[in-house]
Amino acid sequence: MFRLTHILFAAAALSAAPMADAQTDHAQRLGDWHSACDAWGVPATCTSRWQQGKHDQHLVQDYAIVRAVDGVQIFAGRGLYRIVNGKVDGFWEDSRGKILSLSGTYEGNVLNVVWGEASDEIGRSVYTLNDRGMRAVDSVLTETGWRAFMAIDYARAE
Repeated sequence: MFRLTHILFAAAALSAAPMADAQTDHAQRLGDWHSACDAWGVPATCTSRWQQGKHDQHLVQDYAIVRAVDGVQIFAGRGLYRIVNGKVDGFWEDSRGKILSLSGTYEGNVLNVVWGEASDEIGRSVYTLNDRGMRAVDSVLTETGWRAFMAIDYARAE
């Protein structure tokens, strides 16, 4: 009986480890981030809120761009990322009415996702945590390669 109890306890601990690791990987990214930004030539404030999803493997991002001059929201989006063993899949929805599938990788401090489809648009978003905050770079795939259209250096909101 003593040996069986130890085996069952060890099996339970090992099966819980991936969930704990997924949660730990997200911990530094969770919270509210903000930055002044240039939204297609318009001075704005960009915000990005990262939260734990309904499952330990899920990460949810709420993103918004608000015009600096009058506080009017000019864009918003939400990403749902499922992260399993460094592989990412999920969906992005935004205020343009788009729902886009996404896939990518989550390695170290870098979340790298490709979104969209060839029939519409294909883009890439790379979120990198660093000692100053979080850098986000959004690009779109053109006939000549990737073209960055937004780069934001976020600080954690207080």
